[in-house]
Amino acid sequence: MCGRFALYSSLATIKEAFQIQQVNYEFEPSYNVAPSQQIAVVVRRESGNSLERMKWGLVPFWARDPSIGSRMINARSETVHQKPSFKRPLKSQRCLIPADGFFEWRQVGKNKVPMFIRLKSSRPFGFAGLFDVWTSPEGERITSCTILTTEANDLLRAIHHRMPVILPKSYEATWLDPALRSFESLLPLLRPYPAEEMEAYEVSRLVNSPDHNTPECIRPIAQ
Repeated sequence: MCGRFALYSSLATIKEAFQIQQVNYEFEPSYNVAPSQQIAVVVRRESGNSLERMKWGLVPFWARDPSIGSRMINARSETVHQKPSFKRPLKSQRCLIPADGFFEWRQVGKNKVPMFIRLKSSRPFGFAGLFDVWTSPEGERITSCTILTTEANDLLRAIHHRMPVILPKSYEATWLDPALRSFESLLPLLRPYPAEEMEAYEVSRLVNSPDHNTPECIRPIAQ
């Protein structure tokens, strides 16, 4: 799964990496992004790629209330085309969720050790995501998203059996293309990222609490 990540690159770097044409909110970096928070999301609009803000934890448009979002921070890529909550967004409401890295907890005896996983290039990347818009009876609108997951690659397998879907740069435009709607074309994109291009290291237990949001959260602990 993916329950915590970091996005601390500058806005200029993010705009360049994801060919952003417009930004519709005041972007702030974070070293400890947690579920239910408002996060940066890339979507394709008529004017090009747009960096927007959405709540992490997808609330389907048909939900009775938004509390369901707390259980929808991730979606399994193997079954995403079969689930009522995700089938429709997979066809027409796909997005990229920028990140510099993500956290996972490795079981060591009775303890869980936080690990930070990123690309060896240290460049930001995009998680494959889906979004939806929920409207309350009173007219309140919540735009929310989820991160797709897949089986772990060789690097992650020693830490956790699942990992978020990281899309290679060559797949990003295809994933965001609104004209692409067939499951047969989309599902093959959702595969484990090459392990040889990634690295993982232990970080401080400060990251265990979302209240801690400083560079200390991603700093390697000396072994």
